[in-house]
Amino acid sequence: MERATIVGVYDFIGYSLCRHLLDMGIEVAGIHPIGEKENDYTEEKCLEIGRNANFSEISSLEWQTDEAFDYLFVTLFEVFLQQERTADYLETILPKLESRQYNNQRTVLLLPAYLAHENVKLNKTDLGLDLFINSVKSSVLIIYLPTIFGPWQPEKCFFQKAMNHASNQRGEILEIDPWEWTEDCLYIDDAVNLIRKMAESGEQGQFILSSGQPDRWEECARELLGQDPAVPDSRFAKSKVKGAVKVKKVKKNEEVSKGLRKQREQYYRIHDSRV
Repeated sequence: MERATIVGVYDFIGYSLCRHLLDMGIEVAGIHPIGEKENDYTEEKCLEIGRNANFSEISSLEWQTDEAFDYLFVTLFEVFLQQERTADYLETILPKLESRQYNNQRTVLLLPAYLAHENVKLNKTDLGLDLFINSVKSSVLIIYLPTIFGPWQPEKCFFQKAMNHASNQRGEILEIDPWEWTEDCLYIDDAVNLIRKMAESGEQGQFILSSGQPDRWEECARELLGQDPAVPDSRFAKSKVKGAVKVKKVKKNEEVSKGLRKQREQYYRIHDSRV
């Protein structure tokens, strides 16, 4: 891989993937869709990767899908975890994807694991993506992601909430987003490294990434909340994924305590810099 385009470059997964590719000397064009609200971390992310000579940013209006970049990564993980963003985001991105689905640029779609659930109920917005996936699934790489933790995890995610929420010490039950996947979790660096390797190998079809470690999500919760954490059930607890979705395991997982420590340190570094 020499050059790649990342749609959603300032989202959690997109940004971490971008940094990983830049660290490997790969040229990256980042796309931040027009009309997308700036989140709390966008400015810091922009400053951090903007200094790299191999990074360039283009708007979704300027983006030409037939540009000569080897790989196209479309990160929809965070968009679907923030349902208020989904409709406008897909309205911007899907026409672009549909116009270039048959050229030679390898395409990777990154989606939340709940969309791989066998009986997931899709709304009208989600159905548009589902139709697109069914039309291109034999020619693109579709990767479903469980909970991803580590530096830059969005504040609405359960693990980051647990770090922020002082009342958890009083045994209160923290709210968990209904779309979060509590069956498994991966550290962000492990996830983006595997995503790159799968893309470079030329794999196609649908995969869900796995730590290969039973109860890893619960291990993270215990690390944050104590031995018997008060955790509500996810709507996708004990879910079964679609038969067409294969499992791809990470070869080596970051230690839970170490990964969560890195997440906490990065969060407070940014927080303290704003005080």
